Amino acid sequence: MESTTKFTVPGTVQKLNVNQVVIPEEMKNLYDYDSRLLEVDTLKTSIQEFGQLEPITVVQINGQHLIINGVLRYQAIVCSEKNEIDAVVLSIDTESEDFSLADLIVHSQIQKVKSPSEKKREFISMLRLDTGDSNPLRDRNKRYDFLSTSLGKGWSRSNVILMMNVINWTMKNGDKLNIVQQVFEEKIRVSEAAFVVETLAREDYGYEKESESQILDKFLKGEFKKEKVEQLVDMFNYKRNEGYTEIKVYPIKTEDYEVIHGSIEEVELPKEMEIDVVFTSPIYYKLRKYGDDPNEMGWEKTPKLYAERLVDSLMKPYERLKDTGSMFVNLGETYDKGQCLAVIEHVVMEMVSRGMFYVDRIIWKKDSNKPISNQNHRFQPSYEVVLHFAKSKNYYFDRFKIKKEVTDYKISRGCKDYGWEGVNYYVPNYYKQLRTIVSENELRDIVIVQTNTARIKHVEGEQYHPATFSQMLPAIFLSTFCPKPTEDYKPLVFDPFLGGASCGRTALMMGYRFCGVELYDKNVETSRRILAESVLEFEPRALAHIESQKEYVQVA
Repeated sequence: MESTTKFTVPGTVQKLNVNQVVIPEEMKNLYDYDSRLLEVDTLKTSIQEFGQLEPITVVQINGQHLIINGVLRYQAIVCSEKNEIDAVVLSIDTESEDFSLADLIVHSQIQKVKSPSEKKREFISMLRLDTGDSNPLRDRNKRYDFLSTSLGKGWSRSNVILMMNVINWTMKNGDKLNIVQQVFEEKIRVSEAAFVVETLAREDYGYEKESESQILDKFLKGEFKKEKVEQLVDMFNYKRNEGYTEIKVYPIKTEDYEVIHGSIEEVELPKEMEIDVVFTSPIYYKLRKYGDDPNEMGWEKTPKLYAERLVDSLMKPYERLKDTGSMFVNLGETYDKGQCLAVIEHVVMEMVSRGMFYVDRIIWKKDSNKPISNQNHRFQPSYEVVLHFAKSKNYYFDRFKIKKEVTDYKISRGCKDYGWEGVNYYVPNYYKQLRTIVSENELRDIVIVQTNTARIKHVEGEQYHPATFSQMLPAIFLSTFCPKPTEDYKPLVFDPFLGGASCGRTALMMGYRFCGVELYDKNVETSRRILAESVLEFEPRALAHIESQKEYVQVA
């Protein structure tokens, strides 16, 4: 930074009397020294054995020698009961509007490893945010650039300015969510802190409403995205002003579906249960936390232990499979420091070792996968794997292809057909997508389903699920490996890791019965709604129309 302040730096180290040296209050306010007594003791031992190897730096102001670098060395000298200390002495004419002792201290500590609190105090000091002076510094642009460089990655000049505005707001209004400290602890980004301040500053929100709703608190914990926060704040205000509406309670068990609350490792499945198809996407290995259960699957020490635990869970529904039944397990691979952990191979070998009949490995092609870092020297990911196991070699298999020349039929909204009491409309979107998906995947071992196609949509008040998948993925397998529902019998589809009920919605929309097991309360509530709505949306005529477009291939 440019300044009119003049310094004189001696060419040699001077000997000063220890009593002449003072630790300035600015230094004490910026940095934590009380917690570093062990370092002082280590330096004391070194100085007693080898002498003072590196001088401290002091600045001479009004006859005082104020330390700006080397406080720990100074304290070690004092503890060693030595009378003299080696020091480089700077002389400063005077402090000015553009430059202060605190500024000089911060500049002298650039190489210092600092705690988050020390970084925060430096930031506040450099921009004079604690002085209450509303006049902008004449050299503020230089200070922005200095902080951007000294703070490092993630601290662009624009982020420095954004953070300055955040701190100014919290100084006036309080920081009950501790967002400033969280930024310097690298728990949240500057943009997230700014969004929190922007939301709290709304005329229709604030700390009082936040303490009641805890919407921003959950946002900071990663449970909501920004768009969701805005929706929830609007909904909260509406309900607070208009009065709370009655919450609709969806059944957890009907003749069409059942949600079993608990861990698949612990629940007991009904003795009479006979499963036609298991389709599940279990927790992947060491990729994300789905809840607060400390024993949540996916965080075992090794891929082998994960595979053993996962297959232990899968054996429960596998044992209830009919002889004609199939099990499909959707898995993604895990990498650690560039190395593939072969998680899928561990799972396959464990399932085979338990006597499961291994049919195939199907590739689910995903064009919208997140890109990997340039530091990882491998191809961009574009697929996951669906493992197909069966109870026996006599598993059900329906070989067909879609007649390409047949077009979709339409039903006009509002028309009433004789004997039909339901709502009439164009073929529901779900069945349009199903028609397309089945047509594009004519019994090939590479299936293409866009990740965002027909995902479960959350409603107001539901907690966001971080890993829902396309409902169309299980549709491909159910249409081929599960018997068709009849008036006399509806096959049962089972998912031991229910999550957001994507598989359950597909099964019900295709006319099957469904049962799923889910550990977390928040997912159970979402699943109950999804499954209840799916039963109501089931359109047998649209499903029958798709069936009529299939051409069944004769198998010798």
